[in-house]
Amino acid sequence: MPPEESPERKIASLTSDLSHRDRQIEAIRRTSDALFSHPSVEAMVEATLTIALDVLRADAGSVFLFDSSLDALVFRHVVGGAAEQLIGQAIPRAKGGVAWTVFTSGNSVLIADVSERNDFNREVDARTGYQTQSMMTVPVKRAGSTPIGVMQVLNARVSFDQRDLEVLEVLCAQAATGIEHAQLVEAQKGAEIGNRVGEIAHDIKNMMTPIETGAQTLLLDTESDIGTYAWLVDDILASARRVRRRTEYIAGMVKGALPPPRFEVGSIHDAINDVVKTLKRTATDRGLTLKTELDSAVPPLAYDYDRLYDALYNLVNNALPETLAGGSVTVSTRSLGPEVSLEVRDTGRGIPPNVLEKLFTREAVSTKVGGTGLGTSVAARVAREHGGAISVQSTLGVGSVFTIKLPVERPQ
Repeated sequence: MPPEESPERKIASLTSDLSHRDRQIEAIRRTSDALFSHPSVEAMVEATLTIALDVLRADAGSVFLFDSSLDALVFRHVVGGAAEQLIGQAIPRAKGGVAWTVFTSGNSVLIADVSERNDFNREVDARTGYQTQSMMTVPVKRAGSTPIGVMQVLNARVSFDQRDLEVLEVLCAQAATGIEHAQLVEAQKGAEIGNRVGEIAHDIKNMMTPIETGAQTLLLDTESDIGTYAWLVDDILASARRVRRRTEYIAGMVKGALPPPRFEVGSIHDAINDVVKTLKRTATDRGLTLKTELDSAVPPLAYDYDRLYDALYNLVNNALPETLAGGSVTVSTRSLGPEVSLEVRDTGRGIPPNVLEKLFTREAVSTKVGGTGLGTSVAARVAREHGGAISVQSTLGVGSVFTIKLPVERPQ
C-alpha cells in the first residue's frame, strides 16, 4: 500500500488543481467575451492568441488558418519572433512541420524540447533569427469537427505541462466557434459586395468590348493607313484588356471564387516594364520619377503574368499619390539564389502604424480619397499564390518599401 499523502502535499495538490481550473475558466471567459466583441476573423484570431499567451505565460505564438485554394497553412497572426516577417506567409502541405502534423491528425502536441522532434520545421527560425525551445501546438476546431487551423505557443516562461495543453485546447475549441462565425459573417458581406462588383465587372466588360473590337479592326484592316499611330492602337487594345482582366480578378477576389493561376515560364521583368510603361505618364504628370533597377541575373520564373502585373500595378499606383513632387518610385529586382526579390520603393509620406498593421488583410484601409484598401490585399494574395511572401517597411516622412520574394522553383 502506498504511503498516505501528508496534509501539506494534499493542500499543494488541491491548490495546483484549483489554479489550473482558474486558468481554464479565465481562458473561457475571456474568449467568450471576444466572441461578442470582435466580429471579424482577423480581430478574433488576434484576440485569441493574445489571451493564450497571457494565460499560458508564453513568450511568442502564432495562429495558422487553412487556405484550401493554396493547400497551405497561412500565418494569420503572430506575436513575437519577428512577427512582421511571418504574417501572411504560407506553409504548403509538402513542407510539413509540427503544425501540419497537428492539423492533419487533429491531435495536440506538447514539446518540451523541439530539438528532439524530427518534424520540427527549422526554416522559420533560420529565417527570423528566433530560437524556439518549447512548444504547444493545438488544432483550432470545435468538438467533433475537423480543424480550421492551428495555434502554437512558444517558449514557456514556466515550463508547459499537460494541464497547460488542456487549457489551450479549451481556448482553441471556443475560438474556433468565434472564427467560424466571423467567417460566415464576412462571407455574407462578401457575397453581397461580390454580387454588386460582379454587375459592375459585367458592365465594364460590355463597355470594353467595342473598344477592343475597334482596335483589333484597325490593326487588321490593311486598307487603313494608321502608320505611326499603330503603337497607340496597340496600347489602347492592351489597356482595354487589362481593365477587363483587373475587374474580373477583383470581382472574383471579393466573391472568394478566383480561378487558379496560369503559370508560364518567362521573365518577371516583362510584367514590371509593362506596369512602368502604363503608369509613366501618371508619374510624370505628378512631377515624379518612376524608374526600374532590374537585376540581369534574375532567372526566368514560372509565374502568372496577369496576376503579377496586377500586384505590381497596385503597389506602384498606391505609391504615386503618396509621394510628393520631386520624389521617386523605383521598382527593382535582385537575384538571391533560391529566391528573387522584387521591391517597390518610394520616397513618400510613409504609412501610419494603424494602417500598416492591417495592410495585407481583408481589413486593410486606404489612405487615398476614394480608395478601397484592396490593392495591398491583392498583392499579398498574388505573392502567396506564387509560393512567396510580401513584407513592408515604412517610416513616416521618409517612404516605404514593399518587398515580394518569390521562389525560383515554385513549390508544387
